[in-house]
Amino acid sequence: MMRTTPRAAPALALSCLLVALAACQRDDFPEGPQPGQVVAVRVAPDTLRLQPGAAGTLAARFLDVTGAEVAVTAFAWSSADTAVATVDQTGRVTARAAGSARVSVRFGASSADAEVIVAAPAPAPVATLTVAPTTLALRVGDTAAVTALPRDAQGTPLTGRVVRFASSAPALARVARASGVVRAAAAGAATITATSEGRSAEAAVTVTAPAAAPAPVRTVTVAGALDTLEAFDVVRLRATLRDSAGAELADRAVRWTSSDPAVATVDAETGMLTGVDRGTVTVTATSEGRTGTASRVVVIRYRSVVAGTMHACDLASGGIAWCWGLAGREGRLGDGRGGDGMSSAAPVRVAGAVRFTQLAAFARHTCGLATDGRAWCWGYNGWGQLGDGAGADRPTPVAVGGGLTFRAIAVGAEHSCGVTAEGRAHCWGNGASGQLGGGTTASRAAPQEVAGGLTFAALSAGSFTTCAATTANAAYCWGNGTQGLLGNPASGALASSPQPVAGGIAFRAVSVGNVHACGIAADGRAHCWGSNAGRLGDGGGDDAATPRAVAGGLTWRALSAGYVHSCGVTTAGEAWCWGNGGDGRLGTGDASPRPQPARVQGLGRVQEVVAAGVGTGQGGHSCAIAEDRLTTWCWGLNDVGQLGVGAATPADTPNPTPRVVQGQRPLP
Repeated sequence: MMRTTPRAAPALALSCLLVALAACQRDDFPEGPQPGQVVAVRVAPDTLRLQPGAAGTLAARFLDVTGAEVAVTAFAWSSADTAVATVDQTGRVTARAAGSARVSVRFGASSADAEVIVAAPAPAPVATLTVAPTTLALRVGDTAAVTALPRDAQGTPLTGRVVRFASSAPALARVARASGVVRAAAAGAATITATSEGRSAEAAVTVTAPAAAPAPVRTVTVAGALDTLEAFDVVRLRATLRDSAGAELADRAVRWTSSDPAVATVDAETGMLTGVDRGTVTVTATSEGRTGTASRVVVIRYRSVVAGTMHACDLASGGIAWCWGLAGREGRLGDGRGGDGMSSAAPVRVAGAVRFTQLAAFARHTCGLATDGRAWCWGYNGWGQLGDGAGADRPTPVAVGGGLTFRAIAVGAEHSCGVTAEGRAHCWGNGASGQLGGGTTASRAAPQEVAGGLTFAALSAGSFTTCAATTANAAYCWGNGTQGLLGNPASGALASSPQPVAGGIAFRAVSVGNVHACGIAADGRAHCWGSNAGRLGDGGGDDAATPRAVAGGLTWRALSAGYVHSCGVTTAGEAWCWGNGGDGRLGTGDASPRPQPARVQGLGRVQEVVAAGVGTGQGGHSCAIAEDRLTTWCWGLNDVGQLGVGAATPADTPNPTPRVVQGQRPLP
């Protein structure tokens, strides 16, 4: 047995304590990284090659001390040069521009990166080369260009490649090394060779001696156009060139000039003459110092005229629409302006580049057909009558939705209608009285087809009623039928689909006003129905629920039913009006009513005449276009400039005699 001396006891105790502490440290405080803890990051691939605009993906792996992969979510990607490449937090790299960038991923204190190299693909080599033309026939002194087109192996044209040209005989045909322009120097033959990236193609050049000097031009005569040219029309002028012996010369250069491009322009090389504005212009053709001239009168013609409640519009040469009168907050003049009381007493051009073939108006909005058959409308849109699917007023033309094209269009107080090329009618806007004809009284902000499957030739819209004539000359009406406006007592006070007009009369055209309608029969006689008070022109005053013959025995080319009056053009080209004569709207020289047609005073033969409709305000004016379509007149109420004569007149001052719309007459 070992004895422990008193002196050795403390040392032994200390030794035991140290051993115990070491054991505690091993059990409770392990040293260094442990399995499951990230000690390293790897990125694959370590090099990523991309073309500008392309994308690729880098993957990050997180490893512990044993090399096992650890699942990690909270890590971050970054690019050292985002001008070259960017990276999102999924590791997706997007190449931006040529160069290289280090893309890194970091987790805690651990990180790794990859090199992203962005480079454009190598250009495709030239596989073939073609020249045009492949043969050239030149006279000494002539020049011509040979062009070369490089293509790759797939036949795709290549750009930005250097092409060089060479001539086999520069003394005969010289060629510009870079441009391929050939100049004939002497008679003979030469080969022009184009070369690019080792590929070549050839063009054969034949040079002949110069021809004998041609006979000089002695006279120039201009012909080939009418004496009168309409604005926006285009005609080709022809110059005849002759030598001193009177022989006609061909293939001589002619230069054309216009004395006034504001009236008409002419293409300097082709002689294409385009009318611009009314006036007289002299066109000159020049060849070899000799000149010839011709004068042309440019005119503006007016294709149609329409009248709203307190405004009017017409359609001039080139399909340009002009409006005058009250713009109002709706912007019914279509020139972009609108506001309470805003008006123009002179025509303003409807804004936009649309060229129209037809216009229609009745109250506070106007519609037109473009040359492609699409409908455009502007002005008041409270019921969706502009057809654009919205309800906001439009001070400039907006396209009617639905993708339809029309051959005729009509506008009422708060609705619009069109007839397609197939003769189907579509209406949109306020339908509360059934005036849309779709079988309901719902309103529509886009076109809906009129029920019944009828094929229409002509159509007209009024305040709350629509009427039309079919291709078989049968008249139908729908909408508000009070006061006999539907022309058939059996139709009732409201019809939401087409109802036949009674009486068995074959109508080729109809026109609907505020509370009356009129039609032209196949024999040219006029008949009206609805509320009378002189509107029906039969000489009496009682209403008519079926068509009643207009007095006077005249035959008619066109009729227009308005607010409280009607107007028409006879087959003799005379303008006649009847009904309420207030404000001088009948054009008879006074403001007296006429219960049967009275001739408009101061007009010659006319092509069209219209009576103003009504939405709100006073439909108290009328307008007409001369038979030669060179002059537009208006008469009646002019308190907001709706006659277009340059100034308004007080509301209590009638204008019973037609006056020329400002600027709309031929020049002296």
